[in-house]
Amino acid sequence: MRFTSLTLRQFRNHESLDVCLNAGVTVLYGPNGSGKTNLLEALHLLSLGRSHRTAQDAEMIQTGKSAALARGQTQRLDGRHDIELRLYAQARPHKRVRLFGKPAQRVMDLMGHATTVMFSPEDLRIVRDGPPARRRFVDMQLSQIRPGYLRALKTYLSALENRNALLRQSRLYGAAELFSLLDAWDEQLAAAAAGVVEGRRWFLEALGQEAARTYRSIAQNPDEPLGMEYAGPLSRSDAPGRDMLAGLAQARREDIRRQYTTFGPHRDDMRLTLCGQELRAFGSQGQVRSAVLSLKLGEIRLIEREMGEPPALLLDDVFSELDVRRRAALLSSADGLQTVITCTDRQDAAGARADAYWRTALDERGLAVVTEG
Repeated sequence: MRFTSLTLRQFRNHESLDVCLNAGVTVLYGPNGSGKTNLLEALHLLSLGRSHRTAQDAEMIQTGKSAALARGQTQRLDGRHDIELRLYAQARPHKRVRLFGKPAQRVMDLMGHATTVMFSPEDLRIVRDGPPARRRFVDMQLSQIRPGYLRALKTYLSALENRNALLRQSRLYGAAELFSLLDAWDEQLAAAAAGVVEGRRWFLEALGQEAARTYRSIAQNPDEPLGMEYAGPLSRSDAPGRDMLAGLAQARREDIRRQYTTFGPHRDDMRLTLCGQELRAFGSQGQVRSAVLSLKLGEIRLIEREMGEPPALLLDDVFSELDVRRRAALLSSADGLQTVITCTDRQDAAGARADAYWRTALDERGLAVVTEG
């Protein structure tokens, strides 16, 4: 899979951008704040329907404007795919997708038309931050590979939101009525939870195997194995739907007291270890970088294996963060992939065997200008 073109209108500091992308390596260089990461963000948005760095879509709309556009074309094994995503500050819905020139019913429909793996310094948060950061990583990457997982996740989160709203208003109901309403939401949560748990279990087992192999080659220390484990209340369940219902029933009185749902896959985590010890607590900066790099390279191989073609690789200012050995491992794994690299200085990407160089700068209005060379 590769992008062939990208069009931006009023997207971040790109007022108007039309570029064609080559199938090899493109280096995008320029000062910080000149729009390099914004371009990668647009490619990521067209792949997953969301930004890799903000949950607020309105932040991607240029300051003072009411809407933004990102449009891309990709070439896949089955032909050309046309993807368009518009963001609106006020109009509803705030996010609208068009595929092959026609409106899509849901944002999730764009899954599978573009596939990317992104690696940035912020990805160290996968290890360093709490469970929400790791759940977000799992959910975003798994959704690209299996769109059915995203449907199950959205159904689960919608039911969870409604159940929590009911719990916050529990004092308005009698016990019998409240329990009857909770029974209904519990059934919906349990049905959706099964798909979420089964998807996460498969993904973490498959990615864990790929990442462990990659880590061994990067660390060059067979006595330092990388481990990945699915951790959650249903992670070992043979019947997650049934066990979800049982867990909700057992926690019901505590949920009513706390006014939110305390049991379920919304509390899941991904446990990363080195030599059996928690990477988050005991890993050095170098070990954390190697582990995150291994996750990303493992993603590439997993996507290619499951989807039959590799993703595009987006590297946001990571070369300055990696030593020679880790950089070589990254470049070796990127061989043959469409790759877009951002850096502040052209020389930072030395060794990347780039096919094209683009320079970013700011004009007198503070807007991004992209030029070749």
